[in-house]
Amino acid sequence: MSKGNVISFAERKAELQTEAEFLDLLDQDIKANPESIQPIPRGLFVQMDEIRALADANRRRELLKG
Repeated sequence: MSKGNVISFAERKAELQTEAEFLDLLDQDIKANPESIQPIPRGLFVQMDEIRALADANRRRELLKG
C-alpha cells in the first residue's frame, strides 16, 4: 500500500485537537461578546453565489482549454 493512501492516526488526532481548541476559543468569545454575533446580510450570500458561479465557469473553461 502506498504511503499516500494511509491515514496517520497521530495526524488525524492532532487535527481533531486543533478543531476542538478552535471551537473552545470560539465558544469563549461568543460568551464573552454576545453582541458581536450578527446575521449575515442577504446581499453577501448573493455575492458569494455570483463569485462561485464565476469560479465554476472559469474552471470549466480551463478544463476545455487544457
